[in-house]
Amino acid sequence: MRTLWVFLTVLILAGCCHEQKSDPSLLIATDKAFSQMSVDKGLSAAFIFYADDSVVKVRNGNFPIIGKSSMTKAYQARPDTGMILKWRPTRADIGRSNDLGYTFGIWELYIRAKDTTLYGNYISIWKKQADGSWKYVLDAGSDTPKPVI
Repeated sequence: MRTLWVFLTVLILAGCCHEQKSDPSLLIATDKAFSQMSVDKGLSAAFIFYADDSVVKVRNGNFPIIGKSSMTKAYQARPDTGMILKWRPTRADIGRSNDLGYTFGIWELYIRAKDTTLYGNYISIWKKQADGSWKYVLDAGSDTPKPVI
């Protein structure tokens, strides 16, 4: 009987301490919704909405934007009409802690005034919020000379 209790105790403790890995498809769905909001409501609205309070936005040829309030000021100061930014995550993973993850993918930016499209790739690091939603804490991208397949 004692062996049974020891076995059950070990089994219960193992179940309590074993962390189940989160499904990265949830993070991919969040990133896709982020992109769709960028298309529907503009890139400024989307980048502000999905940003964590401690966000860091790395930008090509510029200093990073640090913090959501700084990001809000920077994005609201420049109009994004005439630009359509969309992207597609191609890879995602969530760490064992189930509260941090990343998405990696490709983007394209259409600029109406120049009738041109720019291309690149990106990586976003995401943090799970207290309500279970995901907000990005770091976002960076780079240009590519042509579309990434």
